[in-house]
Amino acid sequence: MTLLDQYLKAVAAQLPKHVRDDIVAELKDMILNRFEAKEEVLGRPLTEAEQETILREVGHPLSVAGRYHTGANHLIGPELYPYFLFAVKIGLAALVGLTLIGAFIQLAVGEIGFGQLLGKVVGNLVQGGLSLVGLAAILGFVMERQPEKPKFLREWRVRDLHLFELAAFDTEAIERSFKTGKKGNVVMGWKSGSPTANALGAAMGLTVLLLWWTGVLPIADLRPGAGNWVMDGVDYGAILTGIVEVGFWPILAYLAARIALELFRAWRPAARRVTALGQLTLALVRLGGLLWLWSSSPLSPVIHMDSMQALIDAAQRMAHGHFSLATLLTLIVIGMMIETVGNILGSAWRLVTPAREKAVAA
Repeated sequence: MTLLDQYLKAVAAQLPKHVRDDIVAELKDMILNRFEAKEEVLGRPLTEAEQETILREVGHPLSVAGRYHTGANHLIGPELYPYFLFAVKIGLAALVGLTLIGAFIQLAVGEIGFGQLLGKVVGNLVQGGLSLVGLAAILGFVMERQPEKPKFLREWRVRDLHLFELAAFDTEAIERSFKTGKKGNVVMGWKSGSPTANALGAAMGLTVLLLWWTGVLPIADLRPGAGNWVMDGVDYGAILTGIVEVGFWPILAYLAARIALELFRAWRPAARRVTALGQLTLALVRLGGLLWLWSSSPLSPVIHMDSMQALIDAAQRMAHGHFSLATLLTLIVIGMMIETVGNILGSAWRLVTPAREKAVAA
């Protein structure tokens, strides 16, 4: 086999089958013409070294085959990149937040020293960050190669462009928002910003939770059964293990369904009633889980309050500096139940009312 045959075989291996023969024939003619032109100049046949020099000038087989590639020749294109960057930043923010919460709990119960905990936190952030970036890159790679781009790339609106402000992470705008409190900036305008941005941000944050729940992200080693966290005579590690034994698969399914719904909401922002129905269903499931957590779970004896007065007294003790993890968890669960009821009512309202176009100011 000649050098030219070896070269063309390497190029052909990178080409689609339906155009391979035509491209190889065209490339072979071009290279043979260059061989013949060089031979006329030298007045003799080319040596293998001279042929290889010309083949190097033509280009590496991977580069040459890439010139004939008709699809995407990049991992994530410029249209999708701002969304990729946004999702990564939201995911990293969620990762940092959960890691710090986990670190605080481990430090509070005295399970680990500060120096050792700091090293674990840094290691977990690096490992988790790389995992999140890799996952976002895979999703972007798949989306980039779909025959039809998502609607949020084709049918965008000017009033939804808060996404790109947040993706740029304008620190001066964030500082101004805290000083002025004006709506429409990066921070205060987030809730009223792009529905696509909200959906992608929620999906990425939920993905962090799902990866932690399955043990992929060791957020400060706060995994089921990973520690013996005792505070005020309560073994919260054993409670977490008991909750996981009962709720691992239901919670995993719930998180996966939430992520799928948020991605659908980003892909089809106009599908208002379908999204509302999904949100209503998942909110009802979430409320059922919270009621189980309150009344029948291993955590129930710790957080359950017999009366409103008992809850008020516990909250007042917290306000006067008497910290209690049980009281804090009680308030968190109650707050989540109130928020979930609000989500149920809001989803039901969106489901039964027609969509109305908002007037856009000139």
